[in-house]
Formats: sequence, structure tokens, C-alpha cells
Amino acid sequence: MRIQYSLFDTLLEPVFVLTADQKVVYCNETAAIVAGLSIRKITRGMKFNELFQFSEPIEALDNLIGVSDATPYKEVNFKALHAEEGKVQITLQPIFDSMGDKNWIVFVRDVTLEERLQKKYRAELEQKEGVISALEEAKVQLENYSKNLEQMVAERTRELSRLNQTMSALLDSLGQGFFIFNAEGKILDVSSKACEATVECKPDGQLIWDVLKLPENKVEGFKKWMQTLFMEMLPFEDLSCLGPETYPHTKERNIALEYHPLRSNEGTMEGVVVVASDITSLVEAQKQAEREKEHAKLIIHMIKSKREIHRFIQEAQGLLGEVRDEVSKDNGPYDTEELFRSLHTLKGGAALFSIKDVAEACHQAEGLLAELKQSWTHPAFIALRGKCFEVEEFFHKFLDQTKEILGSSNLPEERQIEVAISKLNHIARKVGSLPGGGAVAQELLLELAMEPVTGFIEPYSDVMLRVAEQTDKMVSPLKIHNGNLMVIPEIYSGLFSTFVHAFRNAVDHGIEMPDHRVDIGKPAEGQVDVTFSLNHNSQGSWLLVQIKDDGGGIDPARIREKLAGKGLDVSAETDQQIIQHIFDSQFSTREQVTDISGRGVGMDAIKVAAEELAGRVWVESTVGQGSTLFVEVPYITEFQKDKKLPSAA
Repeated sequence: MRIQYSLFDTLLEPVFVLTADQKVVYCNETAAIVAGLSIRKITRGMKFNELFQFSEPIEALDNLIGVSDATPYKEVNFKALHAEEGKVQITLQPIFDSMGDKNWIVFVRDVTLEERLQKKYRAELEQKEGVISALEEAKVQLENYSKNLEQMVAERTRELSRLNQTMSALLDSLGQGFFIFNAEGKILDVSSKACEATVECKPDGQLIWDVLKLPENKVEGFKKWMQTLFMEMLPFEDLSCLGPETYPHTKERNIALEYHPLRSNEGTMEGVVVVASDITSLVEAQKQAEREKEHAKLIIHMIKSKREIHRFIQEAQGLLGEVRDEVSKDNGPYDTEELFRSLHTLKGGAALFSIKDVAEACHQAEGLLAELKQSWTHPAFIALRGKCFEVEEFFHKFLDQTKEILGSSNLPEERQIEVAISKLNHIARKVGSLPGGGAVAQELLLELAMEPVTGFIEPYSDVMLRVAEQTDKMVSPLKIHNGNLMVIPEIYSGLFSTFVHAFRNAVDHGIEMPDHRVDIGKPAEGQVDVTFSLNHNSQGSWLLVQIKDDGGGIDPARIREKLAGKGLDVSAETDQQIIQHIFDSQFSTREQVTDISGRGVGMDAIKVAAEELAGRVWVESTVGQGSTLFVEVPYITEFQKDKKLPSAA
């Protein structure tokens, strides 16, 4: 089975991927910490046997070619050449990476903690047995020395109390929440004080599913999992990972749950040890690293696409102004459809340039607006207004953080002057009115006021790649045909900025999963093409944009079902008419809203932008073969004032 190694990035156990000669081609962060080296250094040609020394040979490691199935776990002592030592369980199994190459994955499980727990509690049990033995001896002595009965009982009671206090002190010294539950799900009267912080209670005597705050519909499944654990139908290690992984903390702490077997001297299961660890700092560190990664990506994007960034900023300022004006009204009416489109388009542009704070705030504002449309209340509107203002704050924060790059870097060597587009257009019209000046005026506009369409579209290739990564899909870089066609940005940039929705939808809704594409005879990577062309008729010249994908197409039956669910009678419409409903406001085939899609705003935004230019949109699709979005608008080569645009045919 092919697999992408990034799936192992979030595992807390060490994972290595080796080639046939033991070279490490992948390891996760936990593995790098155990080895005492950076991921980059380990995966630059180091061999696995250069990282660790084991107390005994591991035959499978010495003969990787001969390993065709998962090997049993082998427990050995180890010493990392650059870090710590301890005891681990190791298993190997062959895998195929996303390119189809055969490698071997090494799972490393740290059993040192489990051994410590077993030894610790075995010692405590032995101490208790010693106490019981002492009490039995005391009983005999009490019978023989009845005169000293009260005194001897008091001494033994004090001794037992001291032992219990010692055990409690040991547990309370742990920084982790620690408790044990039995086969009935009841928690024993042994727990650490840290439980009050990690699971927000003293769990002694309670039921495990109540302490973990499991939803009612998941309790039965948990009981079956618990029963399977104690019956030991499968190895504990294979089953424990199926239990709840986190505790839902009310104060937004990140609490990770681990499970370890508590066995008797005979090896039978007596209980399950639950360790609740506060990993909030680790999660925050990971988020911070991700934010820094996104910021670095933004810097690179700005350096490579400075003009596109400036264009986005201009568009965003206009959209933010519209949003601010709308939510600043004390009394309605409110244009919620336009507000949806503005937020959705702003979110798409921010995501395109990795401005994560703005994109996330827009997404949250969309959610508040969707709730507000369902049930309008003044407090809900105030919350929406605050979130929209927060979007603007994040945008200005982005401008402050990047003003040095946007304001002074990459300046051309030649001196530049700025001329208002309106003035340039005025000059071009004057030149055009002169004898033979039409061609000169057109050339003037082409050279100074018009830009190739490819500059507007190229950044969307990154959008598709990011959506593919989020959805575990594969997509080839965007292909642009006739991208040197020149347009006036002030006329078409608003339309082109809405295309972000089309490219996101092409990957999220259209392109199939890689395995399925291969099964039906398609390349694993999906393909999206954009074609620009000019058409001429009696009404003038028209710019036609075609965005085509080779995905699964649009299923008319599914759209009919969604429309029927809204109470609409579309039985008389053809399949071609049915699929045009994707342009309806608030229409989406998604059952749940995600960061990528589900609002039902994107295609509507494209339609509105095209109609504002007196154009039209439509879609053609074949199930199993793909879809093509058509956007046709007048081709305008001069700035027009107070002139009505022709309607699309």
C-alpha cells in the first residue's frame, strides 16, 4: 500500500523509514529527539545502525530485503549514539511510498515507562503484603498478649497509615494525572493529585467513562473496547491505541491520554493505568512552528509575486471597506449575501498568500453570519461585527509586519513615476482621436495599462496544491493556455479574484482520491487547465475563460436531492439545467462546513462578478470525466465611463 510519510508527523512514538541499505529517508520529530539529532541531519544519508546500539542483534534490520510482512515486536535495550538510553520494542514492515518505491518502516515503542510503573506498583503491592503479614503476626501476638491489645493495634494502624501516606506522596509527586480502572470500569482508590488539573476531578471510585466525559453515544463503544482489553484477545499495545486519545478540558488545555497494563505476578491483567499528560506547551510549540513556516512562505511569496500581493491588498482594502460599512449599520436592512461574498473572497485571497490569521478570522466570521441568518439576534450581530473588525485588525497587522518588504524592497534600478490610470486613458483617447492615432493609442494602453492574464492566474497553482495536501489528493501544476492575453486590471481583477473558489472546488469537489483515479485508469495526479480566448460577434469582442478539470464531474442526481431537500420542485429541469444550480446563492453539496468549502458562496461570487461586467457563467460536466466552468464577459480595452456594457449572448 502506498503511503505518505507525513501521516506519521503527529505520532508521539518514534517512527523511521529505511531503504534496503538501512539509510533513513524519513523520521518524525519524536524519532529525532530520541536519536539526539535533527531530522535534516538524520535523513541526509545516515544509516539506522549509526544512530543506535542495541543489546542484541535484530535480524530483520540486517536483512531488510527478506522482510515481507510485519515482524513481531522485539524488546531490546538501546543506547543512542548522541543521546539517551533505555528499553524499546521494535517492529519492521515493508511499505511503499507515494512514488511506489519499496521501503521499510520501523516503529519504536518506549516500554521503559511501563516497566517503571509495573515495578513501582509491584513493590507497593509487596509492601502491602508485608503489612498484611505483619498484621497476621500481630493477631497472634494480640491473642497471646491481650493486655497489650490496644497498644499493639494502635502501633500497627500507625504503620499502615504511614505506608498509605508514602504511596500517596509518591503519586502526588508525579506531574501527570495517574489513575487505574478495573474490568468493570470503576476507578480504584489510587490516583495522583495532578488529576485535579488534568481531568478536573479526583477520579477515585468513579466510572472511567464519566471521568473522561465521554458522550452518551460513545459509552457503549468504550465498554466494548474495555472488555476486549481485559480479555486480551489481541496484544494490549495493538488495542490501547483505539481508546480515547484526549480529554476535553474545559479550560482549553491539551490533555493526552495513554494506557498501560497493570499485571499480577502471574502476568494476568488486573487493571489499566491511565496517564493524563498536559501537552499544551508541546501543541502550542507545534502551532508556533506552523505559524513561522506560514510566515516564511508568505515572505517568499511576496518576493516572488510582489505585484500580485499589491493587487490583493488593493482588492482587500475595497472588500474590507464594504464589510465595515455593512456591519457598522445600527439598523438594517443588511445585505447578507454581499457580506458573505466579500468575506469568502477575502478569505480565499488571504489563503492564497498564506495570510493565515486573516483567512481564519474570515472563516469564523462566515460561521457567525451563517448562524445569524438562521436566527437573528442583536448579541449575535454584535459578535459578527466584532469578528469583522478583527479581520480588519489582522489585515492591518499583516501590512505593518510586511511594510518593509512591500514598501522598499526589489526597487527597480530605473527611476519610476506614477501616473493615474484615468489620466493615461485620457491621453490614449486624445491620441486615438488624431489621424492614424488609433493603433498608437492601443499600443500605449497595451504597454502601460494592460497586463497579461497569466499574472492573475499563476498564484492559483499554489492554492490547488495546498487544497490537495489538505484533502490527501494529488494534483499537477496548473496549466494556463493563451496566458499572454492582455487585459486592463482595473476592469477584470475583481472577477479574477473570485476564481479562487473555482480552483479550490476543482480539487476539493472534482479531483478524485489518487487510489481511485488509478483504479479507473486515470493518472494519480489530477489536472486543471485554464484557457483564455477572444470571440467576436455583432455585439463586439468577448473574453471567454474556461477552467477545466479531469475529475469525477458533477452528479445531477445529487444536486436534485439537495434541491428537493430544500423543498424545490426541479423535476421538469434537464440534467444540464440542474447542474447550473451550483451558482445559486448558499448552495453547496457539502454536508459540513470546512476551511475549504461548504458555505455555498464561492460559485455565486463568480456569477455575480461576471454579471457586473454584463457577462454570464455556465458549467458543463460529464460524470466520471470532469467539468468545465465557462465565464464569458465583454473584452474591454479602454476605460469606460457612463457607458452601458453589452449583455452576454
